[in-house]
Amino acid sequence: PTVTPTVTPTPPVADVTFRLTILETPVAGAPILFNDVSENTDDNGEVTTTLNLLENYTISSGIEAISFTPLLDSGANFAAMSPVSIEATRLIEPVQNACRLIVGGTTNIYFSAENVQDHTLTVPLSYDKLNVIYSVTGQAQPPENFAPGTSGFTVPERYFRQPNNNLAGIWKFLGTSVTLDPDPPFCTDTGTPGQCEVLDTYILRSPFEYTRKVVIRLTRLSLEAAAAGKWRPSNGSFSVPFFARGATAMAAMEKTFKAATGQNFVCEVIPTSTTCVTKIVPKKALVRAFSGIFAGKVPRGLEPIAARANRETTAFEKYLRRLPNRYTNCDASNADASKSSRKTVSIK
Repeated sequence: PTVTPTVTPTPPVADVTFRLTILETPVAGAPILFNDVSENTDDNGEVTTTLNLLENYTISSGIEAISFTPLLDSGANFAAMSPVSIEATRLIEPVQNACRLIVGGTTNIYFSAENVQDHTLTVPLSYDKLNVIYSVTGQAQPPENFAPGTSGFTVPERYFRQPNNNLAGIWKFLGTSVTLDPDPPFCTDTGTPGQCEVLDTYILRSPFEYTRKVVIRLTRLSLEAAAAGKWRPSNGSFSVPFFARGATAMAAMEKTFKAATGQNFVCEVIPTSTTCVTKIVPKKALVRAFSGIFAGKVPRGLEPIAARANRETTAFEKYLRRLPNRYTNCDASNADASKSSRKTVSIK
């Protein structure tokens, strides 16, 4: 007998166009999610995709900095509405014209923007139509991370200088742009914050981790002294003094940074946000805590280890130079803090 193969019907599909705008301006290069599939808009802010008319779809933003209410409907209904308009909102907005700013004796161009969220927003440079600076030398580059509130970043002026000494450049960002004036003015001293760089949480915990390794090393040396007969037990038992003192020192260090929850940054000037405050890295207090490991007498036989105090403390002080002197902590719990308690970080 002849076997007739079963033909699987092809599901009905249609090409549907979606158009993304912010304040009626098309947004190019923005990722839009069709369920879990991401597609970027073209130069006209449009993306055309093939939808199964029998399936349901959720259309949402593929980047947090561009926000719109997700669309939920069937492929058939989207096809009937094509082209589908999506009106979005920028959650980071440039707030002023670019101006000149001297940092470290070098003239820079300062760009600023406001992040209306209470946490860091990221606009990856891989989205080259959403976050890019065009300059004369091609070397100018914007940051990817934007702290809560108003912050900014600097770019060397020489990147924008033309042969006639006029400047030329443009920052294209999330569907809008900031065009550099040929002869931009110097920034007015209004406390506008400077560039913020994300501070890894590990950096603030690193003194604790450094001390932990020192305590482990001193404990090992003590046990080696006991094994060699240089350190004899007291009342029939050994008690490593550096271990107990180290635990006290690490507890003090842990307490120092217990309030460093949320997002942390190193900023030229503190962001103007009610959720952000500047905190001092208490390096002197950290050194005092570390020195406590060697404070007091030690059992006979451990004196050579205790004699390492000055060398170990000097090494710890040198290690602390890697840490910033202050950092900006941005967390919703800071919102009730008084603005008068903030300290402005001078640009140097």
